[in-house]
Order: sequence, then C-alpha cells, then structure tokens
Amino acid sequence: MPNAELYQMNFRPATYWDHADPMAAILQNVKGELRRELIRDMLGDGEKREHFEGILGDLDGELFAESASESFRARLVLVNPHWLGGELLPDYLPGEVEIARIVLSSVTRDVYSVRARRTPGDAGRIAYRIVDEYDGGWALPRESSAAPLSMAELVELIDGARTDGAGGESLTDSLRDACDNAESGKDFVRVGSELYPELEAWYEERAGEWYARQPDASEWIGEREDER
Repeated sequence: MPNAELYQMNFRPATYWDHADPMAAILQNVKGELRRELIRDMLGDGEKREHFEGILGDLDGELFAESASESFRARLVLVNPHWLGGELLPDYLPGEVEIARIVLSSVTRDVYSVRARRTPGDAGRIAYRIVDEYDGGWALPRESSAAPLSMAELVELIDGARTDGAGGESLTDSLRDACDNAESGKDFVRVGSELYPELEAWYEERAGEWYARQPDASEWIGEREDER
C-alpha cells in the first residue's frame, strides 16, 4: 500500500457538479477515452487540431458529446480499435456525473466508470455506482454518502468493488492478475479522475507494488540486467 502520508487522502471536492477548471467540466462526462485525450490535445494545441481533423474530418459536431453516434464510432474505429474505449458505456442517469475511471490497455481500451448522482428528496445524499461496457453488475462497499468522498474513501470504494469473477483482492489487482505476465500487467490498469488530482499517482504506485510481488517480475528484471 502506498504511504498515505505522501498523499492528500483527506482531500474531497466541494462538489461533483461545478468545476473551477473548464477542461474538467468539458471532459467529465465524455465517455470515449481517446476522445477525451483528443479534446485535451485539440484545445491545448492548434497544430494537433489540424492534424486530427485531417485524419477524421470535421469532428466538432460530435467530438464533445457525452456519447458518440454509431456512425461516428465507425469512423473512429477505422483509425484504431482503441477508439472504442468507453464509447459503449451505459448512458448517464439524470444529473449523474463521472468522478473517476479505470482504463485498461486492452485492444478496445475497456473502461470502468465510477459515477455519482444526487438522490431525490430532502436528504440530498449522493449515490454511487460503477458501470462497464459489458453490462456487468457491481457491488460497492458503500452506496451513498452525505458529501463528496474524500480521496481515501474513493480508494476504498474502488478497491472494494466486486463483480462476477473478481476475487477477494482489490479490483485493480484482480484486473492485473488476469494478464499473461507481470510485465504486461504492470501497465495494464490506469485509474484517473478529473476531480481527484492525486488519484492517478496513487494507483501508479499501487501498480508498482503489484509488479514487485509477482514471481516472474524478478526473472524479467534479471533478464533485463543480463542484457545490459
């Protein structure tokens, strides 16, 4: 487990629905992982915008949409199957937003979306769910909270999520365990958030710890050292 003292584990957003960062507001509910990356590139670099428009045509009509149309997805997948990543996630419920996502380095760049929505009534609690692109059913260690989660609470929610086939270990480790070897598993899972700036670094450190525990990791490291 990473050293929690090196992270702001008590950090919690004031809200999930208003953003001081315009980029975060634009990206939060865009389903497609590579569309999100493209938006970052295009808004930050005019030359990249011209490059991508030359490949994919006039993107403005659907690039920033939550869900890409079937015809738009067909155009994207001709470039690379990775463009499908996230595009087939379920639609958002009314008022629902994404607070974190897990992205796999698979052929179709599969995405698991961690979402929050306000519950109706005077209680005003925030309800949580995880959805994927395969209609998976997820059980979470907590279903709601009175305020946005702290980073520590979000990590507990992600690590404690379970679906069919998941073992007793953390969700991200169980996904890495499905890989053929330690080297492919080390970079197979990425966790990120537009709302929790340290979440990605936390899980990168977790990936390194997972890698160090694998039996074939030491063998791979030794082979690399012998090649030098």
